[in-house]
Amino acid sequence: MSSTEPSGSRIHRLKQSVVPASGPIRTLTKSTLANTIGNGLFYTVEVIFFTRSVGLSGHEVALGLGIAAAVGLVVSVPAGHLADRRGPRELSAASCVLEGLAMAAFTLVHSFAGFIVISAIGSIFSSASGSTRGALMSRFGIGEERVRVRAFQRAVTNFGMSIGMVVAGVALAIDTRDAYLAMVLCNAVTFVVAAYFVMKLPAMPPVTLNANERPAPMSVVLKDRRYLTASALNGLFSIHFVVQSVGLPLWIIDHTHAPRWWVALLLIINTTMIILLQVRLSRGSGDITTAARAFRRSGVLIAIALVCYAAASGANAVAASAILVIGMVFHTVGELYSSGASWGIGFGMAREDLQGQYQGAYSLGRGLSGILGPLIVISIATSSTRIGWIVLAVMFMLVGTAFVPLVNGYRKANERQASI
Repeated sequence: MSSTEPSGSRIHRLKQSVVPASGPIRTLTKSTLANTIGNGLFYTVEVIFFTRSVGLSGHEVALGLGIAAAVGLVVSVPAGHLADRRGPRELSAASCVLEGLAMAAFTLVHSFAGFIVISAIGSIFSSASGSTRGALMSRFGIGEERVRVRAFQRAVTNFGMSIGMVVAGVALAIDTRDAYLAMVLCNAVTFVVAAYFVMKLPAMPPVTLNANERPAPMSVVLKDRRYLTASALNGLFSIHFVVQSVGLPLWIIDHTHAPRWWVALLLIINTTMIILLQVRLSRGSGDITTAARAFRRSGVLIAIALVCYAAASGANAVAASAILVIGMVFHTVGELYSSGASWGIGFGMAREDLQGQYQGAYSLGRGLSGILGPLIVISIATSSTRIGWIVLAVMFMLVGTAFVPLVNGYRKANERQASI
């Protein structure tokens, strides 16, 4: 009996790190799971649907998505501000439903102009959903508790996306317009399911004000230079996600002797590690000083990964494949630490009474990285030299390190203000 207890205990701890206990966090996790299964369905067939079924060119798809992303950024702060004033639960659910309707409207698109319009509308509601969801998660306790909630959502996001991608593989095999339309419509339905679970959360009233206190204007966060700097640094650091999803596959196919299917194996390694380890490696990041040090650690780990990717181009197939696996392990561990650190700083440096507004501003940095990141990463991945990878590695180390003096300055400023 005693020999089986350690194994059972390990399984229990593993379950606790992946599945939250019953209650509001689990309800929110169900919402995330539904939504990300749908996202996995759609993202897997997205480009193929728009190019082969709708008839757009690859350049038109890229341009339309870029324009839509830029439009979506405009509503990030206003949506978060509204969540503070009106309460985040209802606004988050409404944003989900409206985003689902925009997704369903893609089935009616037959031109480039229509694609841009629907993509922009969808991006507006997606941005609003992100800001209001950040405000919603800020109501789950403080500090470490918030980071833990975020970690559960990220773990289940990767799980849900994986399920969606596997199912979407059937649509790719069938390869008909009806099969792709089914993926789009199923994704639209998952937004409604996600909204249903959001509405099952406890009521979240607006931020309360004192009798003589006037509501803070929406511009408060735009005057907070330290927080905007944190958002910008977080955005720069987030480019490593583009390295994984865009740059690395191109580099492997064009500049290494590793087999093409190795890209899928690396993705599986990354996804599995996130599902199993995100909650565990996010611990401690509820404290912003610890979070800043985690960012610094992440910068070094991701820099090592990029050096590995660069080195793989000069090796034979077996060696390149092994080097790429080592690089992905370093990259994923860095990703896990930086994700927890990002949430800790995003919540911890924000004004408590304006979490929605601040979370909206924090998402701006990540949004900009989604627009600019591909341009930077693709230019590096398609180059025949390795110098770009080294430059990018140095950038991640510098950006990760920059969080430490930023957070120290924030703490000292707060201490001075408290002593007045």
